[in-house]
Amino acid sequence: MKERVAKMIIAKEYKTLLTPTLAGWRMAGAGGFRASGDGIESYGGPGILWYAEQEFDDFVLRVRWRLTSGHDNSGVFVRMPALDGDIQPAIEQGYEVQIDDRGVDPENNQLDSPLHLTGAVYGLAPAIANASEPVGMWNDVEIAALGPDISVTLNDVPTAELKRGRRRARGHIGLQAHHEGSAIQFQLVEIRTL
Repeated sequence: MKERVAKMIIAKEYKTLLTPTLAGWRMAGAGGFRASGDGIESYGGPGILWYAEQEFDDFVLRVRWRLTSGHDNSGVFVRMPALDGDIQPAIEQGYEVQIDDRGVDPENNQLDSPLHLTGAVYGLAPAIANASEPVGMWNDVEIAALGPDISVTLNDVPTAELKRGRRRARGHIGLQAHHEGSAIQFQLVEIRTL
């Protein structure tokens, strides 16, 4: 898929979505995000901060994030619907690229689940590599969505590939505030449409 994405990219620049004022973003659900250094940090939850100004279909999304503790949990949502107060439509209709180095499977109460590990397309495409940096270090994830296919590259290591996804083909970008005590920091969110 990377070759197809590379061939389709024309001379378009990345558009920065994450700005200090969070212009264009809205919060749904519990928790939120606050300023932290040169980015933002999640608190409380469950909730999703989503970019309401535009929907995207085919794109490459780059996000820089870091954990503040080993129990942090979050996700980057793509192709999710617009949200009011309820975050369930994003979970059921969009795709979540997971951030959870413990790989917690909530249904089976197990750790190290490839479908729930950082870099997986949550519940749909397992992480095939553990490429996260240690707590406190920045991670760069690239999410490429082309037609029904989504690929994830974390710190230059391919971690997941979803072929022929059956959920939405177009939607919004979102960042998850997962639970009280989880404080993921995000420094960069930028997108290039294909």
